[in-house]
Amino acid sequence: MTNNNRFPIQIEYANKKADVEINQKKTIAAKDELKHISLYYNNDKKTRRNIYLFLSPQQSLGIHLKQDSVTFTGDKSELHSYVNYKLSNDLTLKISEYQDYYQKNDAKGFIRTSEMYLGDALKKAERLNHSPSGREDIHYKEIERMAKDRWFFTVFVSFGSSKMDNTEKELMLYYFEKYFKKDIANFSCNSWSDYDILRRYSLRRKLLNLKLPSYEIVEHTDEDEINQYLPAKCQEYYFRGSYDFWIHKKDTVRAEKYRKILTEKFHAAL
Repeated sequence: MTNNNRFPIQIEYANKKADVEINQKKTIAAKDELKHISLYYNNDKKTRRNIYLFLSPQQSLGIHLKQDSVTFTGDKSELHSYVNYKLSNDLTLKISEYQDYYQKNDAKGFIRTSEMYLGDALKKAERLNHSPSGREDIHYKEIERMAKDRWFFTVFVSFGSSKMDNTEKELMLYYFEKYFKKDIANFSCNSWSDYDILRRYSLRRKLLNLKLPSYEIVEHTDEDEINQYLPAKCQEYYFRGSYDFWIHKKDTVRAEKYRKILTEKFHAAL
């Protein structure tokens, strides 16, 4: 790793920390495979950038930091550039197109187009990964998971109304049957987007005629009827939303209430 910024960088990897000073080069090696490196600028824990890695033990990658940008050289450099900096942007740019289909009540066009863009992204990732195992390669599978997570966000943010119409119903049933139903019992929220998607299915379960697994309520609220279909990690995001809201409003009393729930009931790190 080379730091050509005008400030030092702190990195975290494999439960280790290291400083990379201005114009310094540092070699990073780990006993086990590294899946990501976290960069902290000016030692500011709030200014973090994760770099996801998809390297076999015999491979190496050059990471070059300059003016808040990151470039790669070495093994799978194009793959790392695509997954870390282009994939999400490529998918996000499709939101307006999906919204056009939704506004025209064209669920089939929405579905067809969204599947095409996901397919394009995965084909590119497979080509750049360049593994003889193709889509069975362990790194490709991890990239596929990341791509789908981002894709789900772009899809679900593109439709929805306070009163579900037939177009929304068709879309929600399609994505549930194809992508969520088989693994719904193992669903866990790793992001706000995950929480929002599962909450929408919980909220609409009767209209969609869905059977969702139920869970113990960790902390009771007025939304128990919805939250009972969310596993504990997803229920945590409900309280995180309230906590962040009151922090934003600078209401320390109400924020403290939700901080205690998060730390004492969910053992969450804030």
